[in-house]
Amino acid sequence: MFVTGSVIAADTTRYEVISSGKITGKHFKWSDGNGHTGYHYEFNDRGRGPKIVVNLTTNTDGLVVERTGKGYDYFKAPVDELYTYSNGTAQWKNHIEDDKKQIDGKLLYSPLNSVPAEIEIALKALLKVPGHQLDVIPSGKLKATHIKNHSTKLDGLTIELELYSFSGSGGPPSYLWFNPRKEFFATISGWSSTILAGHSDLIPELKELQDELEEEYFYQQAKKLTEVPTEPVAIKNVNVLDVVKGKLIKGQTVIIEAGKISQIGKAKKVKVPATATIIDGANKTLMPGLWDNHVHYDMTQGLYHLAAGVTNVKDMGNSLDLPKIKKEVDEGALLGPEISVMSGFVDFAGPFAGPTGKIVSTLEEGLAGIDYYADHGYQQVKLYSSIPVDWVKPLAERAHQKNLKVVGHIPSFMTAERAVRDGYDQIIHMNMIMLNFLGDSIDTRSMGRFTKVGENARNVDLEGPAVKQFIALLKEKNTVVDPTIGIFEQMFVNKPGKLANGYSSVIGMFPAEFKRSFYYGGLPAAKAHELEYAASLDKMIKMIKVLHQNGITIVPGTDDFPGFALHRELELYAQAGLTNAEVLRAATLNSAKVAGKDNEVGTVEIGKKANLILIDGDPLKNISDIRKVELTIKNGNLYEPKALYASYGFSFWK
Repeated sequence: MFVTGSVIAADTTRYEVISSGKITGKHFKWSDGNGHTGYHYEFNDRGRGPKIVVNLTTNTDGLVVERTGKGYDYFKAPVDELYTYSNGTAQWKNHIEDDKKQIDGKLLYSPLNSVPAEIEIALKALLKVPGHQLDVIPSGKLKATHIKNHSTKLDGLTIELELYSFSGSGGPPSYLWFNPRKEFFATISGWSSTILAGHSDLIPELKELQDELEEEYFYQQAKKLTEVPTEPVAIKNVNVLDVVKGKLIKGQTVIIEAGKISQIGKAKKVKVPATATIIDGANKTLMPGLWDNHVHYDMTQGLYHLAAGVTNVKDMGNSLDLPKIKKEVDEGALLGPEISVMSGFVDFAGPFAGPTGKIVSTLEEGLAGIDYYADHGYQQVKLYSSIPVDWVKPLAERAHQKNLKVVGHIPSFMTAERAVRDGYDQIIHMNMIMLNFLGDSIDTRSMGRFTKVGENARNVDLEGPAVKQFIALLKEKNTVVDPTIGIFEQMFVNKPGKLANGYSSVIGMFPAEFKRSFYYGGLPAAKAHELEYAASLDKMIKMIKVLHQNGITIVPGTDDFPGFALHRELELYAQAGLTNAEVLRAATLNSAKVAGKDNEVGTVEIGKKANLILIDGDPLKNISDIRKVELTIKNGNLYEPKALYASYGFSFWK
């Protein structure tokens, strides 16, 4: 009998979701052996996380002819998805799509909300066709490639596994593990893994093998897409952005040698070396490379950053192998911006603990975690939402003793004002600023840190005494704010089925499967409070201007899709009322100053690193021209955004 709910059948295969070495979720599979298969998937990530039941039916070719998905997604929005194929017609319906298509041949369906193990259905179907590739509904392709077999042992038993990569839908390949029957075994990552129950001890071994293969892919990517000049590079007749004065210096020629800027001057007066590579900068803007002050770097992201003109980043929390990855980026083995600042993640163990870093149970463990980060080359520590309020001051004191800055979320049941007084050097996310005015009784470890702000931030009086007192404290303590306002635009005002705000000019660049995410919509809670959430977003955007006008340093970060999200972040600062010159200064020189790197980067000056971007336009006149990156230069190496994007299946902006 086919299971139509999350009832567990006798033949159930059980998987575990593992994060930070602990079980954080469960995943089941069951079947009646007649082409009917069911899946149940759920996990908890700081109070977020999906719970989805999938039931599907396959035909003799292994292709899905009926699929339902029900439950709720990562942010608790309802999932009700239906796909059917009959008599040459495929139909699908979910909360953003309601469509059908005539099919001539074999195709796969790509669910809007899938669960990990159902990839096995696609794999078995792909292996039955030449080239192991099929078209995908709604659009795109999927290809499976056998990478390697692996034999291992657990508790004395031999386990045979196969690793496959999946590609064709844009971006880099993804890697998954299967048993010899082509049944799903595991998906492995540094943040969270899903693996056959009882086999979590294999995660480190499988991750090491997978990392080696992925690294080789990205090593080859870097070799192919990095141009390392052996002679000087001359950018002629270009308009140079002086970010200090906020003006263009027109008709300049800039010479780059050995990774640094060696000459700048009027085009007619600068003597270009005879062996130089010449780049025509006519009618273009040369400016310092951009900073993204809130990323969680991994090898898949480096290309996106460079293609968008991001040459420097702050990593705001990552797996403990970040120093190794940073070294490989610095050496040019991996594509990516300079990881100028590494933040060591610290949170209190419990149901809402963060997903990586040092998850501690005592203050002593927290202090030891800070010592660890200081000893491993980190520049700051990031405290998270579950940290007990009374721990903040001693943790901050230890960090400052070790010459580390303190940044982070404001812990639950604490105000930002107290966090600053207890030692925070930087507050990340604008919701953490707005929560300061909603009191210290809110549990912000989970969704409350979004929903309470969405409902109530609109009532904060930006001219009132509470805001003025708080801003005076930020100024007194030289506290930096990283708003990541773009995230809240997505959460608070984006609607299902409608294109996300700010992406109309670039949506055509994305591969088909990527495009769907920009129609997904925002927080489910916003649907019942559209006016309140929109008003709260408006108040948060205005708060950026108030902070800036009062001398608070704003540095742009995203915590979102690399590159594209930073451009949107800068557009929102301009919308808030900052001049374009102020926005660009925040994204370059001011970010470099906060990171202590302004002696190296942040301006176009002789002797500084050649971390530069060439813009086909003038972002002083139109901030959205910041999207038109024609060339990225990092440490003197050249990166062509058009080629970078093309390697991931993206088109170019022109």
